[in-house]
Amino acid sequence: MNVILFRTTKTSKSLAMLGLLLFCSLTMPISASAATRYETGISTSATLLWMNDADLNARLSDIKDLGTTWIRVDFSWADIQSDNSQEYHWDMYDRVVRAADAHHLKILAVLDYTPKWARDPRCQALADSEESAQKCSPQSSDAFGRFAHAAAERYHQQSVRGWEIWNEPNLSAYWKTVGTSDTLSVDPLAYARVANAAAAQIRPLTDAVIITGGLSPLFEPHHTSGMRQSDYLAQLLPYLKPDLFDGIGIHPYSWPALPSKAASYNAFYTVDNGPSDYNLRTIMGAAGWGDKEIWGTEYGASTKGIRSTIHPTKWDRPDHVTEDAQALIVAQGIADWYTKPNVGPLIIHSDSDQWLPRHKNEDGFGLRRSDGTEKPAYDALKAAAQRL
Repeated sequence: MNVILFRTTKTSKSLAMLGLLLFCSLTMPISASAATRYETGISTSATLLWMNDADLNARLSDIKDLGTTWIRVDFSWADIQSDNSQEYHWDMYDRVVRAADAHHLKILAVLDYTPKWARDPRCQALADSEESAQKCSPQSSDAFGRFAHAAAERYHQQSVRGWEIWNEPNLSAYWKTVGTSDTLSVDPLAYARVANAAAAQIRPLTDAVIITGGLSPLFEPHHTSGMRQSDYLAQLLPYLKPDLFDGIGIHPYSWPALPSKAASYNAFYTVDNGPSDYNLRTIMGAAGWGDKEIWGTEYGASTKGIRSTIHPTKWDRPDHVTEDAQALIVAQGIADWYTKPNVGPLIIHSDSDQWLPRHKNEDGFGLRRSDGTEKPAYDALKAAAQRL
């Protein structure tokens, strides 16, 4: 199918396409072994933590009504163990976990971000803000492992059914290691040490899923921005201990194209298609990880942004699409994801613009607008999720 750009589409045409995609999802073959994994969810970052009880329960009810079964929540080390290595602050997280239990939602807990006392002082000095410095890699992987152990021990009998270790560690915006000449960069080996330490502490305590941090679809970045997800994965897997992990996390964003579009900038397509150096499933097989799951821990498209590109490439693409295009991307993503072998849930980012930061295109990923009204993508997800 053609790339979707910013041309205005007629509602009737979009609805017809949406109906076709949903019809296709009904007729796709589903294996018995895979049927139990046909689940989807909503990525909420840390936004649930700051809501009052009434708003929290109303929001979780809305997420549940969509037909989703998972919520992805940041469990920030920088917040939970902010002061020192001995004290933990669990109150906000206890409340969210209890609320998820009450709504029969499973939590994918993302263990991420470093408190000041646990950072490399060199990274702290090079970071340009406190928010940026929280993305400094832990100075001690053992300290992060102890945090992971404490979290798993506290929540292993509750709604936390999955653990994702960090968020987008292939981007320097989310992972910072001090490299040569005192420059900040991503580092697959440093991340592997941290991920192994955390997984080793979690695994004995629970049968919950453990996956690596979702990789961003950054294909041809400048060296200061990060690494292409396929290159990062190829360098990472030889250093991970496969018996500790159930799979990997990725963020298979496809916009402005539909997920079926054969393109090098389409991270949905390159999950198991495309050249071998882009194809994640091929890379996993070469590293002996062919039996592991791939979880799509963020997926969707923004309807707000600042950058337009007439002809998307692997180096450049627009940062938003129309609301009708967003609905089509979500609908086909849900329909197509579960035709891929050995995948976990596909988690949509996010449920509403009103909870998202007002920065670049970030406050346009919601299924609802900032005023709470539903975009076409809301009904698209609801219909698709009910057919899983």
